[in-house]
Amino acid sequence: MAGSQMLKIPYFYNMGRDMLSCKDDNKLAFVFLDSEKKLEVKYSQLREFSQKLAGFLKSKIKPKDRVAIVSRVVPEVVFIHIATYLVGGVVMPISHLLGTELLKSRIKKGLPKIIFADDENEEKVREVLKDLGIPAEVVNIFRVEEIVKQSKSFSGERTFFDDPAILLFTSGSEGTAKGVLHAHRILIARTEIFSYMCFPLSERDFIWDIADWGWMAGMFYGPYPAMRLKIPFLLFRPKKFDPDIVVRVIKDMGVTTAFFPPSALRQIRASVPEKELYGLPIKKLLSAGESAGKDLHEWVKEVLKIPLIEFYSQTEAGPILVNAPSFFPVKDGSVGKPPPGLKVVLLDDNLHELQEPGKEGEICITVFSPILMLGYLDEGFGDKLYNGLYRTGDFARRDEDGYFFYLGRKDNIIKVSGYRISLEEVERAVLSLNFVEGCAAFPKKDDIRGNVIKIFIKLKGGFSFTENNLQKIISDRVSKLIGPHIRIKDVEVVHHIPLTPTGKINRAELKKLAETN
Repeated sequence: MAGSQMLKIPYFYNMGRDMLSCKDDNKLAFVFLDSEKKLEVKYSQLREFSQKLAGFLKSKIKPKDRVAIVSRVVPEVVFIHIATYLVGGVVMPISHLLGTELLKSRIKKGLPKIIFADDENEEKVREVLKDLGIPAEVVNIFRVEEIVKQSKSFSGERTFFDDPAILLFTSGSEGTAKGVLHAHRILIARTEIFSYMCFPLSERDFIWDIADWGWMAGMFYGPYPAMRLKIPFLLFRPKKFDPDIVVRVIKDMGVTTAFFPPSALRQIRASVPEKELYGLPIKKLLSAGESAGKDLHEWVKEVLKIPLIEFYSQTEAGPILVNAPSFFPVKDGSVGKPPPGLKVVLLDDNLHELQEPGKEGEICITVFSPILMLGYLDEGFGDKLYNGLYRTGDFARRDEDGYFFYLGRKDNIIKVSGYRISLEEVERAVLSLNFVEGCAAFPKKDDIRGNVIKIFIKLKGGFSFTENNLQKIISDRVSKLIGPHIRIKDVEVVHHIPLTPTGKINRAELKKLAETN
């Protein structure tokens, strides 16, 4: 069964070598698509480019040195990732969507020796380095082809499975982003879980992960497992998300397995006519990053005729809770169950393990799991470890059938009149209304009830309400779906909901917005 080999990891292991090891040189590795061209890359080309680039990097860095990438998704990004692993370096992806201050904080923390940047980011990177006084070398990413022509091939260092391989940064939805260091072993562990969720997969499948490679989601919910499994993948991320283009690409390219965050699926639902979605080749649809909610599950099932494979994951560890339709039925609104080989427990406020269903607790996994990070950069695990468990800081409840329902970050679970309420559950209830494009719930201090809930709401075009009418509709929906103990008294219409570059609600910005108002 998929997942049964999850803990069998060789002592010597290198992600880059694993990605390149294909017996058939002519096998298709990936297809790159943009507005100007379509490029097919075979494993022989992937190997040649990556190994020659590794030869170049070997003269520039030592094992465990960091190589940063600040670029939109292009083929060169794939080659740099693999080449860095081959020389025993640490890949440091930084989203090209980030502004100067966020870019500066990541470079200051990560201290890369060399930075590959695309045309749009090269000057910005140089300015940041000058400002910080860091002597990293900057290479335009489109010079890679020229570098490869002048370089000797290098097939790879012998690395341990626990050697550092990739440095990622958390999304910063709660405030400052943290550096998260992962080892080579993560590719084996995450591929097993990916295979379990998407079982069965074959060489005839075609995988598309729309997320940006600056984040964990862009690599590990598609391209990375695809290269380990030798299944071709699509490398395409539109500059601006366009639901019509996305649906056309799925049709034209024959995408069978895809990852889209819930926000992207909601945009498709809102703007693409249903008849355009009938008969799409897609068989497996993965989603994570925020809660999808019951209504989105029902829509996917009704229109695409497949279950939505929602799962729960973190930059630090994951996927931790998954849906796997071939092994158990999907329950709408649930993030599923632990994958094989992974022990997940819920701890209460007193750090006691919760056994009975229905109780809310913090999601924890055992520390020996290969999906777990090596630690935070320069911080280790801090207060995240307890009694052999890694504490995620996220809360869920488990029902009588063993299904988990995600409730949100510890900070997003509040008490109102003595009741524990998940702000994310409130947001899901509001999003189920057909006139709501986006919403965010926020706690406000109240002398009598401890907290009250304020809702920021973005309406879809063409909708308008009186203040009292909107407040009543919102409050009635939340009470109906969550419970009559929750009454919403404060609703404010806004032009935008602040989001992080990964599409999650930016709670830090939201707090500022609430305080300003």
